[in-house]
Amino acid sequence: MLLAYFLGAFAFIGGIGLTISSAWLITMAASHPPILTLSVAIVMVRFFGIFRSAARYTERLVSHKTVFARLTKLRVGIYSNIASRSIAASRSLSSGTAVKTIVDDVERAQEYQLRIKLPHATAVISVLTGALLGFWIHPQSLTITFPASVMLLFIVPKLIKNKSEHIARDIEGSENSYTQLIQTSVQGVAEAAIYGYLDENLDASQTEEKEIRAKEENLLKSIFGYSTLTNLLIAGCVVGLSLLAYSLAETQAIPPVQVSMLIFLPLVIFEAVTAWYPNLFTAGKLLKSQHSVDNLMQQSTEVQQGRQLSEEISSIKAVAARVAWDVDFMRPVDFDVKAGELLVIRGRSGSGKSTLAMGLLSLLAYKGSIQVNNQELCSLSGNGGRIVGTVQRSHIFNTSLRENMKIANQNVTDEQILAALECVELDGLLREFESGLDTIIGDFGRVISGGEAKRLAIARVLLADADVYILDEPTEHLDAALARRLEISISKWLDHKIAIVITHSGWLDCDKTLTMAR
Repeated sequence: MLLAYFLGAFAFIGGIGLTISSAWLITMAASHPPILTLSVAIVMVRFFGIFRSAARYTERLVSHKTVFARLTKLRVGIYSNIASRSIAASRSLSSGTAVKTIVDDVERAQEYQLRIKLPHATAVISVLTGALLGFWIHPQSLTITFPASVMLLFIVPKLIKNKSEHIARDIEGSENSYTQLIQTSVQGVAEAAIYGYLDENLDASQTEEKEIRAKEENLLKSIFGYSTLTNLLIAGCVVGLSLLAYSLAETQAIPPVQVSMLIFLPLVIFEAVTAWYPNLFTAGKLLKSQHSVDNLMQQSTEVQQGRQLSEEISSIKAVAARVAWDVDFMRPVDFDVKAGELLVIRGRSGSGKSTLAMGLLSLLAYKGSIQVNNQELCSLSGNGGRIVGTVQRSHIFNTSLRENMKIANQNVTDEQILAALECVELDGLLREFESGLDTIIGDFGRVISGGEAKRLAIARVLLADADVYILDEPTEHLDAALARRLEISISKWLDHKIAIVITHSGWLDCDKTLTMAR
């Protein structure tokens, strides 16, 4: 960014040089000098015109490339940070505020580099250069340009920071709250309409909107006040140098070219300041975004690197094992299941069946002991792909049926996909698709029923080249005949593997049963 700072300053310095050399050319031409003298001025005008454009273009390339590189690195870091956490640590990321941080604040944090720090540096360099140029034109000009430069570069920005930054931060916080409120209202809009409290939700959002508007109006008043002060300082510098030029011309008979240069100088010397100030008023929002991103990055990860499991998983054993999101609620469980066996886990709703599955999938931490091939599960890494499973609400991606199925195993063939679909009796549905496996399904593609989506998720996990398969309520809400057929076909498919099925009913043909309770 240091190179970008100087390139940005050179662009404004080029503008100063272009204006001053133009004033020189116009004034000199009025005195009809030798053509060679005018040629020098003409060359200077052309040089500064090209130099300004080249510096501006190069600064855009350098600064944006640098910021985009930082943005990419930051995004990769955030996503790596999130991916390395357990589900329990990452569940807060579904909130509107957290989503806004990941999507919006990450970009705003980098905008601070482009909109605040870069213009600030270029303004300091170009304004001080312009003041030195005025000193070269006539030393007395520094008595006017120096105080104005100090005011516009340091004192006024400090006042703006003290007055406007906290207002902008407050607005950003209110916008985060508004985002959360809107998300909650949208998610429950059907229930709110049914039970008659939709108007209350709308009133709450409207109240929040009014508060944000009041804060925005307060910020606008601050902007108006400091913009007026800025314009008065710049106008005072223009008037002061014009009076100085007039006084010098009356008393010292300075060349007309110096008079015109002194008059033109204040018109362009503060151009960088006027480009910097508009973003300075909202710097509080950008700083708050940076703070939100920093907090997200500083949150500790919970995943520890362990030993890689090299051999095939032949047994899973639990002794007094408990899994929880935060507070323990399930009774300790014991089980021992080996390759070729089917363990069915039963229990009332809320007893912790799905939570236990999360622990077995290494998505949640556990207490007690869960051993894989006589090694603690928490001491192993790289289990993804060795132990696979479905969850109660498996996601169907907005892509082709083939790509949805290949998520579990990128190397499967179309024949294997068809076999898995036939196993869960979705081959008939496939024949209804004109595009076959290329049919787009998911939230915004072809609509499929809840039962079809559940069976599709089961077929997807069956394609995984894994050792342990955990199926969370795979036949719930299916008619009894279909559920029984699926039990038989899935059991045959997983005949030589470790199979763990979570269910409330069915699956009578199993090797072992575990009943859970709170």
